[in-house]
Amino acid sequence: MANERLVTWICHPDDFLPEYVDKITEQMTERWAEPCARHGFAFRFISANELVPACDERPRLWHDGVDLLRTRQAYIVDDVSGDPQATHFLRGIYRAIDASDSVLLNRSLVGPECLERDKLAILARASTLGVRVPKTVALPFGRYARKGLDVVRKEIGEGPYILKAREMGIGFGVLKLDSYEQLRAAVDIASQTGQSYIVQEYLPNKGDLRVAMVDGKFAASMLRSPAEGAYLANITQGGSSSANPDVASVLGDVERIVADLQAGYLCVDWLLTDDGPVLGEWGTAMAEFSSMPEPARSQLADAFFPWVGRLLSEPAPASVA
Repeated sequence: MANERLVTWICHPDDFLPEYVDKITEQMTERWAEPCARHGFAFRFISANELVPACDERPRLWHDGVDLLRTRQAYIVDDVSGDPQATHFLRGIYRAIDASDSVLLNRSLVGPECLERDKLAILARASTLGVRVPKTVALPFGRYARKGLDVVRKEIGEGPYILKAREMGIGFGVLKLDSYEQLRAAVDIASQTGQSYIVQEYLPNKGDLRVAMVDGKFAASMLRSPAEGAYLANITQGGSSSANPDVASVLGDVERIVADLQAGYLCVDWLLTDDGPVLGEWGTAMAEFSSMPEPARSQLADAFFPWVGRLLSEPAPASVA
């Protein structure tokens, strides 16, 4: 099967307003164009609603009458959504690609796929490595959600709290709650969404430190800081960023995480509290270089594309070759 030096980002735009999607798509395309060309790659976005995964003698992914899996290329699949049915479909696309001989860049670690996106799974795994994590409680589903409140009180106390979906990103739907009364009302609302939520202790912090590792080596870093009076550091939520802050305080823990996961590519986020760094989460290829300020953006791109090239040059697994 022929290789293509092509990175295809399969996105799911239906959770956001069209003007927001257009803005982010334009910005990312602009920031991907130059490093892609410099490293001999092409790049494209395809909306998940244009795709149909299938299987006969091998996995297929149909797009406008063409099976995208007929050639070997690299993919990033945006596989989280606020819509549970859309999530299942996105995971179908993800798994069809993962079963093929193409390269799924989300799968940059060894272990169950939940370790790529599930905040509860990430923190549970990290805690077994001796990494400091925030106190976290997963809420039961639907009408049973309030059963988690007693555990929240026991584990975390009377607040303040952070309520967030277990598998969403970019600060979407993250709510700070100052009291148990506010939490109880927010849980009643969250329980009707069809999503799984966690409650965490709110940790005052100076910002969010991201450390990017490629092939086990430090590639770049970024410090994201919330706007004055805000609590979210995500750039999409109004935060600001600076390139290549010092990572000495967390690098040992990052290297331990990367070694444990055998991760080829991983971005690890830390909350910088007055008591020291606390793990926020980590991400694989969806935590890519375009959100970083220069020169960190170019540094990470210059590590990312050679890594993708090496993956494409490796022989396909015997079961799908």
